[in-house]
Amino acid sequence: MPLRPFVLDLREHPLCERPMRFLLSLERMTPGDTFLVVNDRDPDPLLQQLKPVLEKGLTYWIPEAGPEIWRILISCGEAIDDQ
Repeated sequence: MPLRPFVLDLREHPLCERPMRFLLSLERMTPGDTFLVVNDRDPDPLLQQLKPVLEKGLTYWIPEAGPEIWRILISCGEAIDDQ
């Protein structure tokens, strides 16, 4: 796992671009990669898009669950500890 995950701050993008940016980031992941998604909305719609790729070794953990800021840590090829 990298020392610092790549940060994708979706708040910097228009609402209509957020799903595309999220999915492009997922597609670029390789085993051992980790990235942090920051959003100002409930991430459930984005996470629904993640379900089909979970079989490919992606895991996620939500360390901050709103209501103003949501953070989702996504890892490829290894589980995320919530300790």
